Formats: sequence, structure tokens, C-alpha cells
Amino acid sequence: MRIGLELVNHDRVILWRPIDRPLMSVGSNPECDLCIPDPAVAPVQSLLRIDDGVLRLINRAPDGTHIGDECVSGEVRLADGDQIRLGAMVARVCYRPADVTRHSGPTQTLAAATGADGQRYAVSIPEKFPSRRWEIGPLGLRVGADPTNHIVLDDPFVSSFHAQIHVHDGRCLVRDMGSRNGIFVGDQKIIEGEIPPGVPVRFGRTRLVVHRDTGNGASASEPGADDVTTARLVGSSAALEKIRLLIDRVAAADAPVLLTGETGTGKDVAARLIAQLGARADQEFVAINCGALSPLLVESELFGHERGAFTGAVAKKIGAFEAADHGTLFLDEIGELPLELQPKLLRVLEAGEVRRVGASDVVHVDVRVIAATNRHLEREVEAGRFRQDLLHRLHVLAVEMPPLRERPEDMIELARFFVGAFSPPEELLTLTPAALDKLRSHHWPGNARELKNVLQRACLLRQKENIDAGDISFVASTLASRVQAQSAVSAKTLYEIEREAICTELARHKGNKKEAAASLGVSRSTIHRKIEEFAIDLEALLRGA
Repeated sequence: MRIGLELVNHDRVILWRPIDRPLMSVGSNPECDLCIPDPAVAPVQSLLRIDDGVLRLINRAPDGTHIGDECVSGEVRLADGDQIRLGAMVARVCYRPADVTRHSGPTQTLAAATGADGQRYAVSIPEKFPSRRWEIGPLGLRVGADPTNHIVLDDPFVSSFHAQIHVHDGRCLVRDMGSRNGIFVGDQKIIEGEIPPGVPVRFGRTRLVVHRDTGNGASASEPGADDVTTARLVGSSAALEKIRLLIDRVAAADAPVLLTGETGTGKDVAARLIAQLGARADQEFVAINCGALSPLLVESELFGHERGAFTGAVAKKIGAFEAADHGTLFLDEIGELPLELQPKLLRVLEAGEVRRVGASDVVHVDVRVIAATNRHLEREVEAGRFRQDLLHRLHVLAVEMPPLRERPEDMIELARFFVGAFSPPEELLTLTPAALDKLRSHHWPGNARELKNVLQRACLLRQKENIDAGDISFVASTLASRVQAQSAVSAKTLYEIEREAICTELARHKGNKKEAAASLGVSRSTIHRKIEEFAIDLEALLRGA
């Protein structure tokens, strides 16, 4: 099941937003996962949480959140079709089966199109992907080198948008979309024509074959960009190619992995990729954000609890380790794990034993652990906030995700990917050359996550069908906005959130207090005062950066 929101304005869907993380914030604060730039929307209006395949809304606005005709002040389960009022817009909740999606966005799985005889059609690339097929949906399939195509070809002789394949009157047709090198059906170069089943169609050096598909499940469709169970690293830079090769090697080894890198660099995507490529790919993948859990709840979430173990424990709960047994457990923000729980995590890693809160017996589990952090854990060890033996146990295999500024050539591919993912039903928005130039001029301190939020906002505010330079805005990320948004989704104290934001900017600007202050929207004197207030050792901070 795929869950997402259709943003509707004046009865027109202007943006599709997949719920692509377990906890998502919605509000007018630019740090929110879904930013609605409307003064009628609270800075943090609500949180959306997926729990066992069910979407729930947790209100965070003083005046409540309107769902249909009801004003919700607490937590409520959302059903398919529920409408959340967000200022002048409405967010319509959409629950969709995994084999049906709403538009022809990037690498989407489409409802199959049928021919006159009731059979469906699919495409395969036997030489490159011998076990994969793409079903031809009612909107067809786009083929090309650009990552927003349904079938993305790594072929130097294939154009960005090379061809369109679709079904009409029971026949499978192909149309050239202005490619450089053309389309060949057999030995015949064509602009548009029918593809007989079984006859190779050549795009550059790549041969595609059309099949009649009975629809019995034998063909595996390309996963969608909004499918939270599917991970994909977008980009073709040398830096990203090194990461792909490293992930391939790491995935093959069934050992703990530590993912490091700045916020927004795609550590969660890398974790899912490692799980998908490893020997446990057909088993459970469970993700826990250690920084978003209260210290009182994190032990129960990880290890489970028995009924009556503490106040509010009205039933036995299976923890994340048991839920991920024989599969993969992703511990995001591992640096936020309370010090007193770290020995218990170490015991699970070493002995494979879990003891639920309130239980006397242990449960044996077989779990591969992938952990991620944007902190320098060696520095945390020196400060006494992280156990050295736990760091060594997690740091068996390591992958450091590069920031976007070190691979600027990937930015345009990512931009087109995100725009395709946010395109409304039956549309595919594009970026004008002026918009692309504006994106190239930005430094992207927030990495791919910032790019995603900028383009999400551009899709909402666009004046025309395409996204132009005037639709793109870079909203300043201030200390106040970071603290406000993070406090809604994190179990950290305001003190911890503020201190971490200041340390992050000081490290990123190599100790330059003036630049760090500017990036946080505060004065240089405020930075000096905060350094003293938080007892930040600048020299130690820079040594660990």
C-alpha cells in the first residue's frame, strides 16, 4: 500500500506528496517536511505518522487542524479520501494499492494498459535486466537517459527523453521524442510505429523487447519514486559512483554498517539500498529514528515490553529487534541513543539476545544492524556521550555519504527526479533553463533534502505549468526555525537542538563565527554568547570536523 497526499487548490491537484518517512511534519516553517507557505497555516501544523500501514495525524497547532468538518486537537487516524485543511489548500489523503499509481512520474508502476484481446503489454531489456519487466500503463512508458523517465538507460547514445511507448487500439506503439540517434524496430528506423511482440526495438546500443503479458504476476514492474520500500541513489557523478560500488560490496557482507555524513545526504536511502542488495532482501526492513523518541520510550521501541512493565503498558509489545528478526534494522541518528541504553544495544549486537522491559527471559534474534549519524562519534566518545566499544561494534563497515556541493553535477538529475515525483496526476512538470541556472547557483547547505523542499515549494507556488526561475525561492534557515521544527519531531531538549545547530554551522564554516551567524540568521555577538553559554570547545569541534 502506498500512502500520499494530493494538494488541491481551487479544485485542481497541484502537487503529489508521498508519505516517504515514518514521521513527517507539515506547516509553514520552511524546515517542515511539507512546507505550506500560507500565513493561515501554523509553523508546525501537524505531524503525519505511518504506523503499521495506517496514517495518523497528530495536531500541533494551537487552534487545531481541520479534517473535513471536524477540528482535531489531538491524534486521529486518517482514512482514504480524508481532506486536511491547510490554509487555502486541501491535502487529500490517498491510499493506493502497490500496483496502481496516480500519474506518469519518474519510474512509476502504472496500472497496466490492456489490448483489444484483454491482454496486457510489458517491456524488457534482456541484455541488461534479464529478470525485470516494465508494464505499459495507460499513460505509456517514457524511455531515456533522464532520471524522470520510467525506463532510465545508461547509454551514451540515448537522449535524455528518447521515446514514448504506449498502447492504442490493442496495438503497442513507439514514438520518437526528438532523439539524436533515432529508433530502430528490427532494421527499420522509424519516427512512430507499431512494435510487434518479440521484435527488438533499439535505442542507441540498448535493445528493448515488447511482450504480451497475461497479468498473472510474472512481470516485475519498475518501482515508483514514491514507494517507501524502494531506494535509489540519483546521480551520475564519480563521487556517487564510488558510493554505489562501496554499497554493493558492503551489502554482500552480513555485518553491521555505519553510515555517516551531513544531514540530508541520503543516509536513509543508502540504508535501504544496502538492505535491498543484501542476502536479507526478502526479509523485514525496520527503521527507528533514535532522535525522535523520548528517552522513556526508546528502550520499549527497541526491545519491547511486557504487559504491566510500566504505567501505560496495557499489552505486550514486540520491539524493533524482534520485528526485524532475520531481516535488517536501521537505527537512524544512533548518536542520540541514551548512554544508559548503549550497553543493551551492545549485548544484542554481540550475543543476539533481547530482553523486553519487564521480562526475565531473553529472546534470540538474528538481525543485521545499519546505523546512521551526522555526528562525529569519535568526538562523542571523547566527551563521554557514546561508548567506545559500541562504536567499534557498529563501525565494522562504513560508508560516508558525500555532500551535494561535492557532486554538483548530480544536482540537476536530482532536481528533475524530485519534480517528477511531485508532479500532479497525469502531468509531468519540467524545469525551464532559467530555473536550472538558478538551482546551479545555490550552495545547498542542506544537501538533497534542501533541494527536495525547495522544489516541493516551487511545485506548489508555480505560476504556469512549468517551473521557472521566479517559482524557486531559497528560504533562509534560521536558528529559530530549526529549533521550532526539530522540537516538534525530536525527543531532544531545546537546549540540545539549539546547541547542535550552532555546532553544525561552526563546523561547516570551519570556525568562522561571522559566516555561522549569517547562516543561522543571528548576530555575531549572539554566536559568541551561545558558544560561552553552551560551553562549546571550538578547537575540539574543528578537530573532529
